[in-house]
Parts: sequence; C-alpha cells; structure tokens
Amino acid sequence: MRRGLYSAAMRDAVGAADESAPLLESLRSIPAEHDALNRMLFLESRHFLPDHNLNYTDKMGMAAGVEVRVPLLDLDLVALAARIPPAEKQRGMLGKAIFKQAMEPYLPHDVIYRPKSGFGAPLRRWLRQELRPQVEATLNPEALRARGLFDPAAVQRLVARDRGGQVDGGYTIFALMCIELWCRMFVDQPVPAVPTLEVTR
Repeated sequence: MRRGLYSAAMRDAVGAADESAPLLESLRSIPAEHDALNRMLFLESRHFLPDHNLNYTDKMGMAAGVEVRVPLLDLDLVALAARIPPAEKQRGMLGKAIFKQAMEPYLPHDVIYRPKSGFGAPLRRWLRQELRPQVEATLNPEALRARGLFDPAAVQRLVARDRGGQVDGGYTIFALMCIELWCRMFVDQPVPAVPTLEVTR
C-alpha cells in the first residue's frame, strides 16, 4: 500500500530498497534463548517505547519546558527486570505482577489493579471530522502533484476509503500531511541564516 502511494518519480528514487529491512534486522537480532514474552519485551524496548511512548513523552515535556525523566527505565532497574523469570513478570492475564505486588503497601488496591487506560489522541476522528478541511487543504491534488512525492489519485483514494470505513488509514494520512507540511516549512521556505554574533573584549 505504501509503495502504491508513491509518485512514479518517488518509486524510481526508492528503487528496490526494502523499507522494512531495519525491522526485519531487529527481528533477526532477538536472542534465540528468550521465550515468547521476553521476545515481545525485546521488540517493545527496541521499537514501541523509543518510537512511540518515549518520543511523545519527550516532545510533550519539551513543549512545556520540562525535562522528563522516566524512573522505570533506569538502566539498573531495566537490567534487573530483564533477569526476572517470565513466569514472575506475567501471571496469567496479570501483567507487571511483581511491580504491582511491590506497590501494594503504598497504593490503594483499586489504583494498582484498575484496567489499563491508554492516552492516545482521537486522531482518526479528528482527520474525518474536525481536521477534515486541513486534510483536504494539505493533501489536495495540486499540492501533491507539485511536490512530486506522492500520487494524488492514490492519496485521494486512501482518504475516501478511510472516510468510508473500508480501511483504517488515519495514521498514514496523518503521516502524509506531516511530510507535506514539513516540506512547506523547511523546503519551500528556506530557514533564514542565523546571524553571527560579534564578541567584544
């Protein structure tokens, strides 16, 4: 699907490069002796945490002028957790079993054992409703044709199929918008030169 969104020039530029190669290489690097849970945790630590949760945490902290620290990712604590037998980490459907048990003297039971609640933004709804005009303005065929990276007809089909509920294309549409907006900011409008400062003694 991704390659189907490229313009002909973009497909030629990308050539035979395999965009999934870094992920496949990471999969090959999973230590063979680890069981299924540790293999999943390995992938989480290599991909999901740095590419998603920690990335967002850092951006939101910086936006508020706060240097965020993630105490549960202290290197010594992570090394200790890696040595814990998998059966102790996951007890049936109860994840983080040791951590939850350790917190029982300090936190109410309802806090420790409440259902997990994510903090994702309603991006899919925004793109279909509140941000619909921005999607159309950013990904309009003329702009995409002028940029030359993506096939306007393929992008319009993706947006229509997403809005029709045939595919879940929200994050792909958002990525396309981010690329186009980034190009408008940093390619179309060159960053002004930083003035040099004269130091007097």
